Amino acid sequence: MSRKANPTLIGVFVLGAIALAVAAIVFFGSMKFFSESEDFIVYFDEAVSGLEMGAPVKFRGVPIGSVREIYIRYNQDEESDHSPVIIELDITLLNSSLGVDVDIRDEEVFFAVINQGYRAQLVTESFITGLLYIEIDIDVDAGRPIWIQEEAIYKEFPSKPSLTAALGQTAQEVFAMLGALDVQTINDELVGVLSKANNALGEIEFSRINDSVIRAADSATELLRSEKIMTTLDNLNKALKEYEELASDIRGKIDPVMAKADETNVEIQKTLRKVQDASAQIERTLSPESSIRYELENTLSELTELAESIRLLVEYLERNPRALLTGKEMPESESNPKKKKK
Repeated sequence: MSRKANPTLIGVFVLGAIALAVAAIVFFGSMKFFSESEDFIVYFDEAVSGLEMGAPVKFRGVPIGSVREIYIRYNQDEESDHSPVIIELDITLLNSSLGVDVDIRDEEVFFAVINQGYRAQLVTESFITGLLYIEIDIDVDAGRPIWIQEEAIYKEFPSKPSLTAALGQTAQEVFAMLGALDVQTINDELVGVLSKANNALGEIEFSRINDSVIRAADSATELLRSEKIMTTLDNLNKALKEYEELASDIRGKIDPVMAKADETNVEIQKTLRKVQDASAQIERTLSPESSIRYELENTLSELTELAESIRLLVEYLERNPRALLTGKEMPESESNPKKKKK
């Protein structure tokens, strides 16, 4: 006879299996069992104080990896003082951040990305703690990449100065320019210019200038108050009044003439319209389709025939002047019928 299954034992067994599965997922996830990662190297030409191992590496604010190692020197020229940092990037996270399937483990693809302007930069995560992280982003003005590695052990991300380093470099350049200035020489030249200006002002006789200005003002006042000026102004006023009267008189004479000219212009316009109407009537009368033109042409044709008959009569009379007395001679055939019969 079989024993009945204990539900409590079955439940404990199921819960234990679930707990083991969750623990396995967490364990293997922490070991990056489900991720595809690769190590890269970055050389920073500035201090990396505040950057710690395990600090995030971000692409436009999205974490795609972390800092694995920070060295003082590694695989670089003896004269180079760059700070090398090994970073580990999750390729799957990088592809999801880019939005495209870009496998930077392939060297050709990686160098194509670098040539597009992708650079690594130190960014301050907190001004209170001073902690830094690494930001990878595209810089269209990055220029040609500068490589620091002597041997190609890792794929190298070129770097660009952080905002703090850039400001410090700018301030250093400004101080260098100020230090290059010859302050003593500038001061001596400025003192010399001020001294010359002071001497020039001392040589100016302001009292004489003031007296000259006062005398000029008095002379102008006397001139304006003189009788000649007043007389000239009175004459000018009279001339202006006469000019206004003359202009009014001329306007009074011109206005009627202009009104008459307007009336004449109206009459001329009417006459021109009548002439145009008459011309149009004549044109219609002499048109090829009008009966008057047909009659005129017939009359001219008859007159032409009459003139031709008169011309022939005159020529005949010139040859036979006696014809006016004897009449026109008949041809022999018509005057002698007998001869015609023969």
